[in-house]
Amino acid sequence: MSRYSRFTAGVAALAVGGGLLVGGLAGPAGAAALQFRIEVPKTVSVGKGEYDKSCAMDVWAWGVEGAGVAYSKAYMIEPDGTTWPVYKRVLPGQQVGWGVGCPSTIDDLGKWRVRLVAYNRSGKALGSREKYWYEKFDTVIQSYNAAPEPVRKGGTLTVSGRLRRVGDLGLGYTAYPGKTIRVYFMAKGTSSWSYMGSTKTAKDGRFRKGFTAERDGIWRAYFPGTSNFDRQKSRDDYIDVR
Repeated sequence: MSRYSRFTAGVAALAVGGGLLVGGLAGPAGAAALQFRIEVPKTVSVGKGEYDKSCAMDVWAWGVEGAGVAYSKAYMIEPDGTTWPVYKRVLPGQQVGWGVGCPSTIDDLGKWRVRLVAYNRSGKALGSREKYWYEKFDTVIQSYNAAPEPVRKGGTLTVSGRLRRVGDLGLGYTAYPGKTIRVYFMAKGTSSWSYMGSTKTAKDGRFRKGFTAERDGIWRAYFPGTSNFDRQKSRDDYIDVR
């Protein structure tokens, strides 16, 4: 299924009264204030072969309201910049929407945008507004361990694991090399995490970094994510320092 049909297959339109002020002045200086309303998913993150409620999240747009507005156009903008109209004529206050399906290939990943443009009766653009969301593939941190346990105070404690991501066709997980893993520590009896340092994943996605053991506490690895792949944290591993 193409990216275009993936979205338009769920198109639905509802005519409703009224609108909600979201934002304000848009377009050329001196133009009358325009009322824009666009609702998009916060994010869509998909694991191996998943299809869950996140995939059913919808995009909604309302026809722009304001002095001189005759109609609006709603556009979808793909991560590579490809732009296509979803609705070519939305009356002021009219609600339209379309379904958001889960990404199935790596080409579907990244920043998706919705653009709403207001026009007057002569077809002149009065202003526009955009909202966006990210579609991402899931990541996992496997075989995570902080060792040895117990460890002697002043000795070396090693944090290790393996970062993997959903593969290009979304059918399984594969190694995720060259990515930064941040390591955090929360000392026993406290409630805050301290950043201890970072390391990068190898070709097979594995990472490993040593630290000086000073206090009992919990060690955690964290991947901050990218525009295409979701952030992930490891399980927490408590270490007894003696």
